[in-house]
Amino acid sequence: MPDKKQKRRWGLMLFLVIIMIGTSFSVFLFGGSPQSDVVRYNGIKFVSNNLQGKLWIASINGKQAAFSFLPEEVKDIKAPDELYKKFQDKIEIDVTYDLNNTYKESIALSQHQMGITLSEYGIFLRKGLTENSTFSLPIITCKDATANVPVVYFKSGNSTRIYLDNDCVIAEASTNIDFIKAKDRLLYAVLGVMK
Repeated sequence: MPDKKQKRRWGLMLFLVIIMIGTSFSVFLFGGSPQSDVVRYNGIKFVSNNLQGKLWIASINGKQAAFSFLPEEVKDIKAPDELYKKFQDKIEIDVTYDLNNTYKESIALSQHQMGITLSEYGIFLRKGLTENSTFSLPIITCKDATANVPVVYFKSGNSTRIYLDNDCVIAEASTNIDFIKAKDRLLYAVLGVMK
């Protein structure tokens, strides 16, 4: 009888040793922490943690900013050279869109993400709609844009581009993902990463 118990103990100990060695080897081989990517753009380090679904984090002017896309991925979105100047030294930016826009969920997500990032820099993002609704949001149109409080109008179009109509910045896109890209392109302009 003692032989069976002793064999069983040795078998269990051997099994545990194999598990421990295998675990240690896999940590050494595959790394002990989640996979991280680091990309540099104009001296700014962008870090992505794959566990967060490719959310890129960068330290810009001493504060953390989050983006869905890297600058290289949105640099082809046409935007006027003076876009950065429209946002320079602003404490409030108004954003709006049409209530019946096909991509209203992506636009609302873009506005939400934009608001979180800009709040880190002391910029208030006031959200509204271009027309009256049952929501308690103000009516904001391009007519409300001023030099002190620019308006960003998220609008459906045939291509993805950003252009100006006086103090109104129009971010036009034709797909859900392109509205998120346009949001990042705008954030890069606001924060001075891209002109």
